[in-house]
Amino acid sequence: MTKNINDPIRILLLGSGTEVGSSLLALSKNKTEFEWLCPDEALLLNESRRAELEAMEFDVIIDALSLRHALQSDYRKLLSTLRYLSEQEKAPLIMLSSARVFAGDKGAPYSETDTPDSTEPYAQALIEAETLVLAQPQNIVLRTGWLFSGKGDDFVCRTLGLIQDGVNLAYKDDLIGSPTPVSDLVRVILSMVNQGHYGAQNTGVYHYCCAEEISWLRLVEAIVATSNQFDPKAQVEVEAIGDEFPEAQEVMVMRRQSLSCRRVFNHFGIKQRPWRSKLRNLVKELYQAS
Repeated sequence: MTKNINDPIRILLLGSGTEVGSSLLALSKNKTEFEWLCPDEALLLNESRRAELEAMEFDVIIDALSLRHALQSDYRKLLSTLRYLSEQEKAPLIMLSSARVFAGDKGAPYSETDTPDSTEPYAQALIEAETLVLAQPQNIVLRTGWLFSGKGDDFVCRTLGLIQDGVNLAYKDDLIGSPTPVSDLVRVILSMVNQGHYGAQNTGVYHYCCAEEISWLRLVEAIVATSNQFDPKAQVEVEAIGDEFPEAQEVMVMRRQSLSCRRVFNHFGIKQRPWRSKLRNLVKELYQAS
C-alpha cells in the first residue's frame, strides 16, 4: 500500500528512557509529523520476542540506547537486535555513537574518514555496533561529543551539586572536546530523519558536536563561572590534578575528543551551534528549580 505523504513519520525509538531518547520525545511532543514507537528494553534484549518487533510498522529506527548500554553485561543482546533490524531492511537505522571511539592522538578534530582506534572497553563496544550497523548501506552512524542535559546522572548536574556543597574540584586536564547539549543533538537527529524520509540519499558516518573546543578542566571552570552568576556564594577552587608537578605538565599530551562536522553541513545543511549559551540557560534553570 502506498503511504500518504502527509502521514506522520513512524519512528522506532530504541532507548526511549535514556537522556537522548526522552529528549527526542519531549522536544517533538507538539510536532505532528512524528509518531513514536517505544519498545521497552526487555523486548529489545529478548530474541524470543522478535515477532513483536516484526509486527511493528515504522519508517526509520533510532538507536539511542547504545550510548548508555555499551558497557552493560547484556549489550550483546542489543547488538543482536541491531543486526536483526538492519538485516530486515524494513527501514534505515540511525545509530548514535561517540567521539570516544577515537584514541585522541590526532592533533586536529576527527573526520568521518578516520578509523576508530580506541582500545577502551566502552569504545570497543561502540565500534562493534558501528561496524554491524554500517554493514547495511541504508544506515547512518551519527557520532557526537560530550553530551550534557541537566537531567539524571549528568556531568553538569553532578558538578553543580559539588559546587553547592562547597567541594573543591580537581580533574586531570588531558582531554579536549566539544560539549554538546542533548537538545542540540535532538535538533540534528530530527532534521536527518525528516530529510531522509523525504528523499535525501545520505548514509554512512556523520559527526555532530557544538562549535568551540575546550579542555575538560576549562569546561569545569565554565560551569563554576556560570554558577557564580546565580549564586555568588558558590565559591570553589578548580585544580588540575598534577599541578604540584609543573615539569610534568609541560609534557602532558592532550587527547582530542572533538569532531569535524563539515560533512553533516555539506549533506544536510546542519550548522554547528555554540554550547555556552545553552550551558548558561541550563544552569539558570537548575538554580531556579532548586
